[in-house]
Formats: sequence, C-alpha cells, structure tokens
Amino acid sequence: RMQHQRAEESAINLDPLSARSALFAYWRGLAICAAGGKYSRLCSALPHLTPQERLCIYSLALHLRLFGDGHYRSGTFQNDLAKNLRNVALPATGVPLSVFCSCRPLALLFAWLLLPLAALVAAVRRPSSGGGSLGGAFASSLLSDWSWFHYWRLNCVLASYHALATSDPGYGLEDKQLFLAACERQGVAASPSLSDRAIVVKHRNEEGGLGLHTFRNAAHGGDWILQPALSNAPSIAKLLPPVAPLSTLRLVTASRASLHQRPAEASSLDEGGVEVLSACFRAGRAGASTDHSCVMFDVDVATGDIRRGTTSAHWYQLGLAPPPPRPPFSEGG
Repeated sequence: RMQHQRAEESAINLDPLSARSALFAYWRGLAICAAGGKYSRLCSALPHLTPQERLCIYSLALHLRLFGDGHYRSGTFQNDLAKNLRNVALPATGVPLSVFCSCRPLALLFAWLLLPLAALVAAVRRPSSGGGSLGGAFASSLLSDWSWFHYWRLNCVLASYHALATSDPGYGLEDKQLFLAACERQGVAASPSLSDRAIVVKHRNEEGGLGLHTFRNAAHGGDWILQPALSNAPSIAKLLPPVAPLSTLRLVTASRASLHQRPAEASSLDEGGVEVLSACFRAGRAGASTDHSCVMFDVDVATGDIRRGTTSAHWYQLGLAPPPPRPPFSEGG
C-alpha cells in the first residue's frame, strides 16, 4: 500500500507533463550514473524525484557500469546476467532478457529505449482508478512500480558491486559446493549430498550408448552436486497440489553480531541481535521441478499465519504465448 501511495504522489507531482518529465528525468539520471556519477550527484540533479525513483535509476545504471567488470561466481557481471536471465522475459514479449546481455550496446538499448516502451505499455494496459492520467501511470510504471523483478535485480547488482569493491572472501560461498563443504566443517545442517565420484543415469529402453548421461561430482572436481531427492513433509504436502516440487520457506534475517568487536562477544543469538525480517512460503505448482514455479505467500513472522499469495509465472513465459491479463511490471494475483 505504501508503494502505491508513493507512486500516486509521484504521478501527481509530475503532472500535467508527467510522462515527458519522467522520461527526461530517467534519461538524464541514467546518463549521469552510467558515466560514473555518484548517487549524491543524482540527488542534486533530480531533487524532485523520490528516493525510490532515484534508486530505480541508479541501480539500473549500475548494471551498465559493472557490465564488463569481474564477478565473484561468473567471471564477469555480463556473464552472470546472461546466465540468470536466460529463462526470464518481460511479460508478453517472450524474448529472454539474456538476449540483451550479449553486448553492452544491446544492454544500453534495452535500458534507454525498451524499458520506457515497456512502461508505456504497462501504463496503457493498467486498469484506470481514481481518474489518474496516462502520463501519471507512465511515470509510475517507469520509476515507482517495483515488481519482484526490480527487487531481485537490485539485490544482485548490490551484491556484485559490494563483492567487487571489498573482495570479501565470503562471496566464495555462493559456490554451492564450497557452501556445503563449509556447512559440514562447521556442523551446520544442510541438504544432504552424495560422496560418489560420479553417477550414471541411463534410459531404461535405449541401447548402443544412447540415453546415457554421466555426472561427475563437484566434490571430486566435477561440475555437479549430487543429492538425493527430498520430498515435502506431510504437513506441507497437504497444502500443495499432487506431484508438487519440494516447497520451501524463505526467511530474510538481519544480525547486529558484526557490530561487536569480536564474534565471541556475541555469545547467543539474542545478544547477536538476529532478527527475522520477513518470511515467504513458496508453494510449488503441480508438475514443476522446483518451487521457482510457485505461488508465493507472505507469512506473518509473529504468528506464522499464511497470508495473501502472488506469482511471477508470467515473467517466465518464453516464446509465443498469450499475453498475461495484467500490465508487464505487475505481480500476479
């Protein structure tokens, strides 16, 4: 509700020429930040924008600035973008976003022209409410209406920027094999994995070496983590459709333990200031292989009550498909 309130206030502030003002502000901010300008310069250049609107511009510009820089798990930031966006598309387009990560000029074209065009489509398709203008709706779609995708990309680019600036060795644990090995050393419970050097998977009815796949264990120099399949607990399974994937509860936590001079001074979780900020139950869809295809339910961290759900499935529709019955930047119902 607060997000939509800020969006409405921004739209009102930018009227009657809200569309033109928003677009010029977007372009100016993008040019300032992509060229290396600091956030403080963006604030002084565009003081009429809200912090969220400036953050939208700055985080997008960071994608362009870091494009060819090193990355803690993928060699370069460009490679990481291409890997993680190959199954994501702007809703109703069907074009994988990884296409625009193949080179910097295409990434710039996407940010400079295609995103504003998508915001215009979102504004046109948005249900009219409160008598708002098309220009105000465009301004909100371009700068204020953040979907899960915006928050995900903000998280990714900030992590990449921080890793590049600090060279913190902790980012090495993004490697799943190194993470599992660290958990084992520290006695931290984690999903079980196999110690076999490799496994062979065969099709039951093919011959002549066909239908055979060999997976070498990452623990022995390979690329694959070999794990037994886990199933949902009965208390979780009863909430899900048949043949649902393993469904997880995702927690966002914060800790003040690092504020102590030495970790040993934080002798307990309470003293360390560990706090659960939010919780999300990802209820996997029938037939899906993972709970990335899911309905995401907000969970009250105080009571454990499962509240309203939403989905991002329309962001994963590749190729020709009917357009979703919602604007491109919206959440599912």
